[in-house]
Amino acid sequence: MKRSAWGLASAGLVLVLASGCADASAPDLITTSTAAGIPSPKAAASEPGPTPYSQGTGSPVQVNVIPLGKNNGVEARLPINGYFAAPGMEITFDASSSAGAVNKYEWDLDGDGTYDATTSGPVLKHTYENEFEGEMFLRVTNMVGSTHVLKTPVHVSTVPSHQLLAPPRNVQVEVLSTIDAVSEIKVTWESDDPAADSWALAINGFPAGRVEKSARSATVTEIQRDEDVLVEVLGLTSDMALGLRAGTTLPAAG
Repeated sequence: MKRSAWGLASAGLVLVLASGCADASAPDLITTSTAAGIPSPKAAASEPGPTPYSQGTGSPVQVNVIPLGKNNGVEARLPINGYFAAPGMEITFDASSSAGAVNKYEWDLDGDGTYDATTSGPVLKHTYENEFEGEMFLRVTNMVGSTHVLKTPVHVSTVPSHQLLAPPRNVQVEVLSTIDAVSEIKVTWESDDPAADSWALAINGFPAGRVEKSARSATVTEIQRDEDVLVEVLGLTSDMALGLRAGTTLPAAG
């Protein structure tokens, strides 16, 4: 599934509240685009870039990454958990959000235990020529040899890996406060799709947070409103497949 680059209009996005007693342990979305290497908004833990190729727009969302071993001062991080592509399509693995003084990145692209590439920078572009269903391992190392390993699923197929969830209905935005063109907003939506296991919020296509399946509202802070802002909501399945998005435009602050 192909992802398109996402633009960033807000200086920092922090999901701070969800209705329906959202699970405090639910991970936030990583916010770096895998396609464009967009910087992460502060306090967000995950993010997307090009979307599954069968979806056309949007971006995979990082959730539930699985760290292996001790970090010892470094921590491997990727923007999404679940890369989707068609054979012959280039995937950008971007570990720019990794923590610590990393000086070496090693990439096991097919999860066979052998690292296929080593880079000094955090970005690796790779094309899977054939269909592949497995995991990619990233190991980061600092100057004194401390390491940390992260794994993430990779799905390379000529067919979509899932049936898309229906978009939520009646997405609305309420401005709670605005100071110097920076707002805190409350987003609400409706849905009765039983396949939706959680909900993700995006600001101008950039991930802002994730809430549990029962939630139908969430509060997002630090929305920069020098220009109009697109606010979107999409469902996620239990295996983190993205649904179709629906949203509304928040006018620039007057």
